Amino acid sequence: MIGKEIVTADATVARQLALTRGEHVVRIRRVRLADGIPLSFDETYLPLEIGKKIITNNLKAEPIFSLLERKYDVPLIEAEYKLDAVPAEAEVAAALKVKQRSPIFRIERTSYSTGGRPVDYERLYYRGDLVRFVTRLVRKISR
Repeated sequence: MIGKEIVTADATVARQLALTRGEHVVRIRRVRLADGIPLSFDETYLPLEIGKKIITNNLKAEPIFSLLERKYDVPLIEAEYKLDAVPAEAEVAAALKVKQRSPIFRIERTSYSTGGRPVDYERLYYRGDLVRFVTRLVRKISR
């Protein structure tokens, strides 16, 4: 856990959470480890009302999605993922223990609850040398 704080939403965060730029949101920043090695740097943004509840929990032990669904009755219905490769900026590089500007994966994920309401926006940065993404596509055969 790097930090959890109330910040003002920049244009991207506001758009993804269907808020107005400058509104307060909760930002949670974490580094995820695998065998003691930093694997990902995660920035999570939540609307203020639910975010203030989430940060009262032990986020080292309890996943945010589990808290949203089980404790706060916020069902997660769908999510949009965007994946690209980017050069590691200074803060992310330091957190992941890689050289600045080295290639990393960035995932932007917005999760939605009932009624298409966005409840979670994340920027997830993964080390390019330790992570591989695999997708399987299935085609329907027309007869």
